[in-house]
Amino acid sequence: MIDKFLKDKFNLALVGTVILALFLRFVNYQNRWGLAYDQARDMLVASEALRLGSLPLIGPFSSAGQFVYGPQWYWIIMYMINIFPYSVMGPWVIQTLLYVFVVFIMYLIGKEIIDKRLGLILAFLTAISTTQIALSTNLISPSMAGIFSVISVYFFVRFVKYGRNSDGFLLAFFVGNTINIHFQAIGLLSLIPISFLFNNKRKIKQLLFLAFGLFIPFIPLLIFDLKTNFFESRNFLDYYLYGQNRIYVPNRWLTYLGVFWPKTWASIIGGYPLIGYLIVIFLALLTAWQLVTRKISKAIFSLMIPFFLIVLMLRYYKGEIFGGYTAFLNPFILILTSFLIYEIFKTKKLLAFFLIGIITVSTLYMDYQEIKFATNNTAKSAKYVKNVLVNKYPDTKFAVYDHKFAYATNSYALVLYLNQDKKIDDKGMKIGFAFPDPKSKMRKDFPRIFYEGGFPEAYDLSASSSSELLKEKWIFVNPSEVYKTTVEWYKSKR
Repeated sequence: MIDKFLKDKFNLALVGTVILALFLRFVNYQNRWGLAYDQARDMLVASEALRLGSLPLIGPFSSAGQFVYGPQWYWIIMYMINIFPYSVMGPWVIQTLLYVFVVFIMYLIGKEIIDKRLGLILAFLTAISTTQIALSTNLISPSMAGIFSVISVYFFVRFVKYGRNSDGFLLAFFVGNTINIHFQAIGLLSLIPISFLFNNKRKIKQLLFLAFGLFIPFIPLLIFDLKTNFFESRNFLDYYLYGQNRIYVPNRWLTYLGVFWPKTWASIIGGYPLIGYLIVIFLALLTAWQLVTRKISKAIFSLMIPFFLIVLMLRYYKGEIFGGYTAFLNPFILILTSFLIYEIFKTKKLLAFFLIGIITVSTLYMDYQEIKFATNNTAKSAKYVKNVLVNKYPDTKFAVYDHKFAYATNSYALVLYLNQDKKIDDKGMKIGFAFPDPKSKMRKDFPRIFYEGGFPEAYDLSASSSSELLKEKWIFVNPSEVYKTTVEWYKSKR
């Protein structure tokens, strides 16, 4: 069976593409997996939820307003920890493997849209995409939204093509989960009505499957809203009516279309901004010509409509749009770029090879920069300090505090490593972290344990009670406290 599979040149090329994706995502991995505040906090929440045998009802607060995400991101991390419980970086490895699997899903999408050739072009561009490579090693909710958006697009294409209820249900289900993971993906809702309009069956029963698939992922947030006197819905409404206007972010049409999108396009493909401009211009010309001649693929046209609507929606979004927040748009940009190359290849093979050649060269150069010069200083420092503490106090467990919560990235990362080694206990030895300050009375009040350059100073806080420490603005950062303040804060207010 393997010999028969590999005799097909398309299958052989696909295997090579997946191997390339594996290499680009895992080479120099020790320096590339990203550990910072959000990643450490989310890992601590998921670990504590597993210890308590609890299932969080909500996710963290959105940076846009006073409302929370759904809990799906924490559920996913909990599942990852269960699969790979023996290493802090286990969930990162699993997410990176999922981004390799995304390459195969993109192949299937291209195959469903037109044929295997489009699938291979799409898989190759996904494999070398600088943004896809960067997202694969960054354990944040937008990265997972990027994976779920690819799966959503896959079932969108299948539902448009076949009109099966199961595909419609899974489309809506994954769209709902993607939005709950990160609200920036709310534009994916447009996939649902458009998929219904473009499939050939269009039956009422399909609408029921779509509605049910979309409803299920929002059940936890609905329960939370009912438990908290409509906290989520009230704050959503406040943000829509007032909150989004409190911060002004300039976003002219000329800058948005002429600068932001070509640069975003190029960053996802992995090339220079000029390549982004060329692709956008050629794609616009090709689309206009195919619309006039009525030769455009139904699957491609049906994908262009939600993409256009999302572009329009983001233009009127009042907040800043960071690169990671557009992760859910990656499949659209990769598909449309691959489609352009595919169509050029049919009539102008040399031009198509030239285009994919300059994309490949510039993308691999960007990949080299991303991979070669990556650092993970937070993880290295936290692991070093953990080893110092464990060696100095081999039979001791710790309760960790952060002065004024000013060094949360460092302290959270340290707690993550201590927790992995079962060296965390709420009743353990109290230790606090703060950067050295000659004017601070902490030097006199608390014995210093040690200080290493680049990491906060460590103090022995054992002589003080928790209430005394709180008065002095020492913030408790053990997993139990991180869990309570992140996903159970609303229970203390009831």
